[in-house]
Amino acid sequence: YRTLPGTHPTKGAFFTRGTSRDEYAVYTESPEAYTANMDRLLKKWDTAKTIVPSPEIVDGDAPAGIIYYGTTAMPMGEALDRLSDDGIHLDTMRLRAFPFGEAVEAFIDQHEILFIAEQNRDAQMRTLLVNELEIDPTRFISVLYYGGFSISADTIHEQILAYYTDHNLPRLKEVQS
Repeated sequence: YRTLPGTHPTKGAFFTRGTSRDEYAVYTESPEAYTANMDRLLKKWDTAKTIVPSPEIVDGDAPAGIIYYGTTAMPMGEALDRLSDDGIHLDTMRLRAFPFGEAVEAFIDQHEILFIAEQNRDAQMRTLLVNELEIDPTRFISVLYYGGFSISADTIHEQILAYYTDHNLPRLKEVQS
């Protein structure tokens, strides 16, 4: 144990020690044991990727896709129907677990345009995808809502339609006309 004096203005010093354990769960301060434990956890993480529920993917030949999860699933069907009426067809991937398996990376790789629908101001799922899969962050277009209520089909539809309009992207209706 080591004492760190003066860590609290009224309570004084407290005792502290490292928190490392070896492969037998015995306390240690050995850097080698800590490194070995971290490497062992990486193997567990890789195994977890093969065990967690796979994403639900509806994959056509669309150049664009949308990634969503959680409560964004409820309004997604209606939003996709409305986008289809506007000539915008998206492949979909509903994430169901983390860490991400190979199917998630494959879906991302096969789409030129990728939207991520989230109910989070900071786009945390986008950050997880970028960090965990080492994806270029510019590949993703965030569809965000964080107003305190559940995201609506209107919000999803309007943001994606606005992206297509603002970037002069062709829609199926325009191509077929």
